[in-house]
Amino acid sequence: MNRKICNIIFFLMCFSLIFDDIPKAIQLNFLGGPVGNKLIVYPLLIGVIYTAYCYYRHNFILPNIRQFSNYILAFIIIMILSTIHGLFIYPYYDLVLNGPINQIEKLPKVLNLLAAHGIYVDSRLLMQAWVIIRQLKGIIMEAFWCFGGAYMVYCWYRKDWHQAINVMMLGISASFIVLFLYALIEIPYLAGNSMATNILKSINPYIHAIVTNHGWWPPLLWKGQSRLVFAEPSHVGNFIAIGLPIIWYMYFSQRGWQKYFALTISFAMSFLVFMTKARTAWGMMAGMFALLLCLILWGKQFGLLKKCSILAICIGIGFFGFIQFEQYTSAGAMATKEDVAVQALESNLTSLASSNKRSNGARYALLKAHFRTGVEHPLLGVGKGLTSAYVHDHFTYEESKNREVADWIRYQDERGPMASGYSIPDAMNEFVSRFSSTGVLGLLIFFYPFAYTTLRLLIKWRRENKLITMFIALALISSIMAGCNGSVNILYAVYLLLGIGYAMILGEEGKRL
Repeated sequence: MNRKICNIIFFLMCFSLIFDDIPKAIQLNFLGGPVGNKLIVYPLLIGVIYTAYCYYRHNFILPNIRQFSNYILAFIIIMILSTIHGLFIYPYYDLVLNGPINQIEKLPKVLNLLAAHGIYVDSRLLMQAWVIIRQLKGIIMEAFWCFGGAYMVYCWYRKDWHQAINVMMLGISASFIVLFLYALIEIPYLAGNSMATNILKSINPYIHAIVTNHGWWPPLLWKGQSRLVFAEPSHVGNFIAIGLPIIWYMYFSQRGWQKYFALTISFAMSFLVFMTKARTAWGMMAGMFALLLCLILWGKQFGLLKKCSILAICIGIGFFGFIQFEQYTSAGAMATKEDVAVQALESNLTSLASSNKRSNGARYALLKAHFRTGVEHPLLGVGKGLTSAYVHDHFTYEESKNREVADWIRYQDERGPMASGYSIPDAMNEFVSRFSSTGVLGLLIFFYPFAYTTLRLLIKWRRENKLITMFIALALISSIMAGCNGSVNILYAVYLLLGIGYAMILGEEGKRL
């Protein structure tokens, strides 16, 4: 296996993380499953083909293949059991089969194709078969692309995981540069510049899909908030979960220009995080810094606290820059900086604990409805992809009166419970979504490798006190917790970290580049 080829592919995988919802024309949803709408599907596909080629032509050894196969087999069995159980108990078949035929996007095309060849099939029977096949396909695709991708990274770098870290630093740094270049256009747009607005209108359709869910998301332009190249502002929080720990490692471990390069990125990205006005991104920034302090204390490396104070200053400068921008562009420009800062903190950070501020009412209602569904079927859940109709009936009367929840219900009533992008969404929380759809067993089998790897990394950090171990643990924990904002699959970063984490605890260090 040629290491240079692996490094190039892995660099592209790390770099492409920021493109989380590419235009529909270049998506590979049928082949890519959970990663089909992300740019990373292409380097992943190339990596799989190259690894298979090396395995069959050059007898490339797949390490720990028995342990990996056993886990994948257990994962697939539990997911299939959950799906079979869900399909067996599903009480909404009439609702699905009597609903719009186009709620399953490709089904009308299949019916027309069969009819063109003189084959006439009952649409209800075909829809029922389609539902079953789609759920089973989703299980296989998740196991292959997500955990298979993590295993592939482990195979590549188990004998030299330091090289993986170096390549990841390059890929993440390149991603930050792209984000900053985009921000040079987006910040003037947020300030009201018409030229910047026209430029964004021209380039955004080539960066991410436009209006694919609920008739408005993601919009061509996002008003009043920075989202960079992501589909929505909150996804910036998912990216910094991996991006900032890697950059912070550069700051803590490097000298000279690399150290100051990392500090510059930390300051600039802090400013952009605040510009998102997304509570997920703000909360992630605060939580990651607090977790960094906890890991330093856990490792008893108190000398690192001085460097943490420098990071805190960078974050503070970024916040000050955001306050300056807000004061300059807001209608209430006469407000003091203190008033703007207090209002920003209340709206974008402390409001996370409120049940009725901003979109919390709808999100908490969705969370509770999914949880109620899971409580009724705690062991195996109701089956992946089958929760929408259950959640529809588990909203309380008060919850259903929320404007956003009412829109979800209306969209699903009009389009059908299987309509992609229009049915009631998952819980916007990986843990609760897994619980409602796959039960306790599915939740445990999914998170087992993450919990095992994180625990081993924490023990390794405590014993050896190597900075890179602490920062990979920080990135992995942060990326898992980012699952509280929708899904851990939003950026795929958690699986790259899982592969590197396994290489660090089971492989060899090799030589530094």
